Amino acid sequence: MSDLSRPERVLYSLAAIAIVAGALKAASGILVPALLALFIAIVCTDPMYWLIRQGLPKWLAIVLVVVMLLVITSAFPLVISGSYVEFTRELPLYQQRADTLLRQAATWVSHYGYDYDAESIRAVFDPAAALGYVQVVLAALGGILSRYLLIMLLVIFILVDVPQTVNNRSTPAGEIVKTVQHYFAIKTFTSMLTGGLISIWLLILDVQYPLLWGFLAFLLNFVPNIGSVLAAIPAVILSLLFDGYVSALIVMIGYVLINVGVSNGLEPRIMGQQLGLRFVWIFVSLIVWGWILGPVGMLLAVPLTMTLRIALEKHPKTIWIANILVPENLIKSTGEQAEEAQEKPVS
Repeated sequence: MSDLSRPERVLYSLAAIAIVAGALKAASGILVPALLALFIAIVCTDPMYWLIRQGLPKWLAIVLVVVMLLVITSAFPLVISGSYVEFTRELPLYQQRADTLLRQAATWVSHYGYDYDAESIRAVFDPAAALGYVQVVLAALGGILSRYLLIMLLVIFILVDVPQTVNNRSTPAGEIVKTVQHYFAIKTFTSMLTGGLISIWLLILDVQYPLLWGFLAFLLNFVPNIGSVLAAIPAVILSLLFDGYVSALIVMIGYVLINVGVSNGLEPRIMGQQLGLRFVWIFVSLIVWGWILGPVGMLLAVPLTMTLRIALEKHPKTIWIANILVPENLIKSTGEQAEEAQEKPVS
């Protein structure tokens, strides 16, 4: 590559990136459970090593951590499975009511001199199609639950073989592990708080399937910026279809207040320097990882991109790429970055 011109190197690099991205997409069926298991194991290493420091043998610490993980994660399918089945069964009814609502909206608009029919309004926004997309997303997450046992086995194998050096922040691997642990710990707490508050709010307003929409809000809160908006769509549409515009507006106000309070008020205070990524690259990562790995890729987009950024920072030749990803107020001087990259080479 050294005898190539700069445009040729750029062209070859872009071609290599495209080939790798295509290969990752082709292998997404294997990568998704593997990446989920890896990130779950990373989160579990901290409590595992805490139990080991308390004097427990490693095998017992792993058993306790896995049992706790099974208890927590198995509760979600039990809570939402009934709601999801009923929602899927009633979906044709919701689509009929959506068609009725569109016809009413077309009649209302025609009174003001605008010649729009239901099909024209549907081209702008179709509530039935939006509810159908919700079913697709939930079905994709249900596919992950079908591989639940495989993911848990991978988590156990990773915990058994993980070296204790990953808990040392002075190493590149340790810095990645600590950053991911910090992100997931805070994001899980704020997501559970958001999902719980939304479930309570919808229960008070008597919106159908409040636990299902609270669970969806919990999951999509891991998708920065657009996740909370997507999570609000099904509950607002159902409220609109069955209770009218005023009820839908009240539901929407509740979503806005809860998400603004938690995501923009509480989360930045405990997240510290936030994600260490520019907003535009967070959005791009959602698109890229969502295309490669599907809906789960959007949930993992931020930790995957943060891991990539940290790895790029450790090589003098790729520091400039990491600087593109980082907000200006977090960029270190070139001398500091080069010195750190030489002192801590990637193993």
